[in-house]
Amino acid sequence: MTITVEMVLENMIRPVGQLESTVDTLKSGRLDAEVKKVAVVFMATFAVIQQAVATGVDLIITHEPTYYNHMDESEWLRGNPVYENKRTLIEESGIAIFRLHDYIHSYQPDGILMGMLRKLAWESYANPEEMRLLTLPQAEQHTVRTIASYLKSKLGIESMLVAGNPELPVRNFGLLLGASGGRSHIDFLNNHDIDLLIVGETSEWETNEYVRDAADMGLSKALIITGHQKSEEAGMFTVVEQLREGFPDLEVVFIESALAVQRI
Repeated sequence: MTITVEMVLENMIRPVGQLESTVDTLKSGRLDAEVKKVAVVFMATFAVIQQAVATGVDLIITHEPTYYNHMDESEWLRGNPVYENKRTLIEESGIAIFRLHDYIHSYQPDGILMGMLRKLAWESYANPEEMRLLTLPQAEQHTVRTIASYLKSKLGIESMLVAGNPELPVRNFGLLLGASGGRSHIDFLNNHDIDLLIVGETSEWETNEYVRDAADMGLSKALIITGHQKSEEAGMFTVVEQLREGFPDLEVVFIESALAVQRI
């Protein structure tokens, strides 16, 4: 059976049905093109695309934008050498690129969240009715510091940001992946009885300052910021597993990329 780009995309869209408004569109390539090898990535970086092309990938499934903005708008980038070099690589290779963001977050439960919970071995900690809320077993004694150390080990992160007291004991905590925004973070901290919130990224003058004020008031609140990529990247293994199950004869690989920003 010939597998096409359209068939692969339908497999990923099917759990949700067609969304009326979404950034999840085919950014390059043709729907009727044959697919023998798929690469699942967090971000379709220049280096990732080069690697995919060199290894015979026909279709890239990326969680985040290709062209540096949420809508992948490119008119404002015309003539920019970074954009033009990347666009030329994509067009000359003929590779197809599809963004899978809104659909996977719309899975029930959220596909990125489930992939991250599996990566962290935290599925049993999650509240079945609100899986972003987690409770540690009574037998386990943890602080913000020990949880941060665990995250660094499991996600391959050398350092992360913490607001509040690193020695604060933690029993209940929240997991808001990616960049849901300061109001989302603050509402979550306010509406749930949690000691710690783990997020992907923040605006430093929003969530960070709210948690600092809470800690200075003597409230048991702390924040861990892992960085956007590492808070969601492993969640894309949900796609790898789904495609391997749906298309047993299709080669599906995961390409991990280095972090764009390093602490030196």
